[in-house]
Amino acid sequence: MKYLFFVQSEGRGHLTQALTMKERLEKNGHQVIAIITGNGDHPLPEFFREEIKVPIFLIESPGFVLDKDGAGIRTIASVIKSLRRSPDFFKSLQKIAKITKELSPDAFISFYEPLAGVYTRIYRDKRPLFCIAHQYFISHSACLFPIDSKIEQKMFKFFNSLTAPRHAIKIALSFTAEKDLPEKNLFIVPPLIRSSIVNRKPEISDYILVYLLNGGYRKKIIDWSLANPKVNIEAFTNSSETEAYRPDSHLKWHMLSGQKFIDRLAACQAYVSTAGFDSIAEAAFLEKNILMVPTKNHFEQKCNAIDARRAGLAVSADDFDLSLVTNNKKTHSDRSIKTYKEWVERSSDKIINILERYSII
Repeated sequence: MKYLFFVQSEGRGHLTQALTMKERLEKNGHQVIAIITGNGDHPLPEFFREEIKVPIFLIESPGFVLDKDGAGIRTIASVIKSLRRSPDFFKSLQKIAKITKELSPDAFISFYEPLAGVYTRIYRDKRPLFCIAHQYFISHSACLFPIDSKIEQKMFKFFNSLTAPRHAIKIALSFTAEKDLPEKNLFIVPPLIRSSIVNRKPEISDYILVYLLNGGYRKKIIDWSLANPKVNIEAFTNSSETEAYRPDSHLKWHMLSGQKFIDRLAACQAYVSTAGFDSIAEAAFLEKNILMVPTKNHFEQKCNAIDARRAGLAVSADDFDLSLVTNNKKTHSDRSIKTYKEWVERSSDKIINILERYSII
């Protein structure tokens, strides 16, 4: 089968999912012929361009507007900006139609790219569409939400429906094994953990690893580091700005990367992150102590933090208080980690089985 990928480019999670999925498909005799991805405010990370090794087509796609500090999300402003950019998105749909006509894929796989769902609706493309993301787990009864969040839940579910039409096969990545809901076209699979993580033996060094979705949170880490100079920190961010620290400083900044991030993650004492799903899944597989700090006004990340706590894999906080994970403070139970890793290893082929089963029109 020939698959065409749609990939939302915000952060690193959907990108690494695409890399892992491509690896597994090719291992099973299938082909990924191209990537279509939104051209957001940040350039596509170089590690993704280097590792994906298929043609990449950039399109204009909806994204978030950040607050004045470049940290939190402005929800209403994001909606207004997307409405104003509607003409650009229609041009993107035309570009998608042209690409699909030229490449003739057998099926589509979308990693939470909203225009994939819009395209199949408007152009009535009947080829199978598989939508893969942790976000679809919100349609499962096992999902827990923040208190008093009914409006946010409805908005979240609406956006999910935008990314995945009713006919699409929705594949929800989950920290825990849960029952499939075929009547909803919803299937539950483990996180897409890269083989470079699965085959990696964890180590314990003397530093805390930090990953920030938005560079505006850098000041929080700098201030905490200045107040705690005995704690070594290494931090990754999408921001191209870097602070001028000596090479031997206790705080080191890195641009978002592939192998370097894996190396630092495997060896860190603990992992602290804005509450994306995929890096948390990787850190938990490596049995790291984890602190999750949801990005301000990012409802999806609040749900991620609750879900990781439900699975017994992490702790969460409203601010970057790294003291919660210093000195190897336990943020998970050994039993939770064991159960989680067994789920990942036991059911790693489930997603391929679903794709092969439903890829026939």
